[in-house]
Amino acid sequence: MLWRRLQSAPRSLLMLDYDGTLAPFQDDRFEATPYPGVEDRLAVLSGLSRVRLVLITGRSARDLRDLLPSTVRVEIWGSHGRERLNADGSYELAALDPLQQDTLREIGHQLFSLGFGAALEMKPASLAVHWRGLEPETKERLRSLTCSVFEHLAPTSGLQLLPFDGGLEVRSTDRTKGTALRQILAQEPATLPAAYLGDDLTDEDAFAEVGNRGASILVRPVVRESSAGFWLRPPQELLDFLDSWIEATTEPLKDATIGSAEASP
Repeated sequence: MLWRRLQSAPRSLLMLDYDGTLAPFQDDRFEATPYPGVEDRLAVLSGLSRVRLVLITGRSARDLRDLLPSTVRVEIWGSHGRERLNADGSYELAALDPLQQDTLREIGHQLFSLGFGAALEMKPASLAVHWRGLEPETKERLRSLTCSVFEHLAPTSGLQLLPFDGGLEVRSTDRTKGTALRQILAQEPATLPAAYLGDDLTDEDAFAEVGNRGASILVRPVVRESSAGFWLRPPQELLDFLDSWIEATTEPLKDATIGSAEASP
């Protein structure tokens, strides 16, 4: 039904997470390049007039931009939606308040002083603690110390400590990938065909936000419990999905009414 709607729609909205969805996880997050074939498909999608292509990521927007080739002209919502980096290079940031910024810096300073500087990623609006590739004992010590430092410094700051695949992140309670999706969907007609693809627990808010506006799709080698409506196993099923989106949005428009009972999701 989604492909039929795409064939008859003048525009579409494809929203994608990056790490774990388009790119397999790596111990070094700066080596996390997309599955073979993904970049070529993103380059095609980003050049189609009938596709609005958006990446929604926990990474900083500019860090993700640096991982992609120049042929992929894409809109990036980074830091769980606090940053927006448009394809033309224009940039917006919903900054944290001064107390939150000071708290993040102090948490980072304390963890650095405990010897975990290499595990820290200070983003424009959050602090990520990475433990992928660490020994189990070191990982558990880092997890315990992060929780302890957070509980001491941040209980009334409006910050939250959330798990992701490979670590913990300290970020504000008012922005998630779900709120980013809500903003993006609000910019488009309700009848616009849309999909969101993600893999992690941080994508669950986005899956829920899609609702009946489009398809919510879990992308993982092994399925897990999720509010997503569909599951794709990367890389081949992911590539097939992107190919189908390209095909449906490059064919001549079909004579159908978007939003009719037959074409509803």
